[in-house]
Amino acid sequence: MKARMNARWLFLLIIAVAAAGIGTLGHQLGLWPEALTRVLAATSLQTVPLQTVVDAENPQPIAVPPRRVRAEASVVPVRSVDLSMPIEGTVQEVFVEEGDAVTEGQLLVKLKDSRQRVLVMQAEAALNRARAALALLEAGPSAEEIAELEAMLAAAQAAYDKLAQGQLPGAIAEAEAALAQAQADYRLLTRGADPLEIIEATARLELAQAQLDQARSAYNRVRNRPDVGMLPESVAMQQATAAYNAAKARLDFLQSGAPPEQIASAAAAVRRAQIHLDVLRQMEPLELAEAEALVRQAQAALDKAKAGARPEEIAVAQGDVEIAVAQLQEALVALSETELRAPFDGVVTAVAVENGAQVTPGLPIVQLADLSAWRIETLGLTELDVVGISPGDRVEIAFDALPSLRLKGRVLRIRPVGEISSASPVAGALPQRTLPLAEQIASDIVYRVVIEPETHDSRLLWNMTAVVDFGTRE
Repeated sequence: MKARMNARWLFLLIIAVAAAGIGTLGHQLGLWPEALTRVLAATSLQTVPLQTVVDAENPQPIAVPPRRVRAEASVVPVRSVDLSMPIEGTVQEVFVEEGDAVTEGQLLVKLKDSRQRVLVMQAEAALNRARAALALLEAGPSAEEIAELEAMLAAAQAAYDKLAQGQLPGAIAEAEAALAQAQADYRLLTRGADPLEIIEATARLELAQAQLDQARSAYNRVRNRPDVGMLPESVAMQQATAAYNAAKARLDFLQSGAPPEQIASAAAAVRRAQIHLDVLRQMEPLELAEAEALVRQAQAALDKAKAGARPEEIAVAQGDVEIAVAQLQEALVALSETELRAPFDGVVTAVAVENGAQVTPGLPIVQLADLSAWRIETLGLTELDVVGISPGDRVEIAFDALPSLRLKGRVLRIRPVGEISSASPVAGALPQRTLPLAEQIASDIVYRVVIEPETHDSRLLWNMTAVVDFGTRE
């Protein structure tokens, strides 16, 4: 009985292998398409597993000899990237050449940026305006602004009273004269001294000094008398001293000009006189009720200024500042996009642009790689082999260009998505995920395995071919 069962399983195994061979032979002779050959082979192999054949009544597995797993591979940098510009533009300058070593953040390529710089300046100006407006609201009106509003209210009330009394024309004439006088006083303080006036003032001071000396001499002769305060010499001494002080102040004023406080006071007087005249002229053609409305408006403006900005107004101004900040940041980002910088330390391995060239967004123009260490990346490890490989497994690496070089290494990672072998995969490329079912059946599924060598050899170069020996697998 056992002999018959073993013979039956052996017969089924022979049939399965024969079916796979017939499918392959049929494909080679052109009797049916490659896809059908794959289907027949896959179906026959699924009928009887190759690794283990078991008798149902007396389980005795037939062991398949372990096989050695090898895969073609390629030498790749530990890190590499194709760099492109995010915007379209004209190259202003290329700062690197192939083979240059660069550091992280180093400028590689610069586009013309005149338009972006103008946008940054506009955004900065808008931000400054928004911040100034917010500062004015938070600080409230100045003392000078309050004074002007008070002057406007007083002028409006006075003009209303004159209008009610029918005396507005005369009040306008008086206001015009007051403005003219204030302007004259201001000009006198700010126009500077005339040389003749300085000469005259100097002479007056010298005369006052002589008169003071004469009066002091006369006073000294009688100063010990009990009634000295009642004597003419004492009165003459006081008058001479006052005349001297006045002459000296006049000369000092002409030589140094008026103090800033005095000039500011004169300027404020001019503003008040101008406000008074403007309000009177504004009310001249109005009816009494309209003039009263102007008085109320002036009072409301003064009350609002003293109360300060409302919280809602400050919130709006703060929002304007935030918007301006965001616009400035956007402009700065646009400016930074005219520069291509190295994302890490490495070596420039390719430059595909020159000064004056027009670049397209997303099109690689510089290739950068970290050549301080190498990785070995397999190109065609089949799905039947990859299932027996795990990260950390030890491997041996041989190189076609360096027959005497053998390196030990370990499996670093396995790319989880398989690729279609007929797609001619390139090291570092993204896997192709979708193909028609017939093409998938007709092609092998391969997986990329990344190997980290234990040691490094300076003779290795990018894309050198290698063979990775994973050892025997069951």
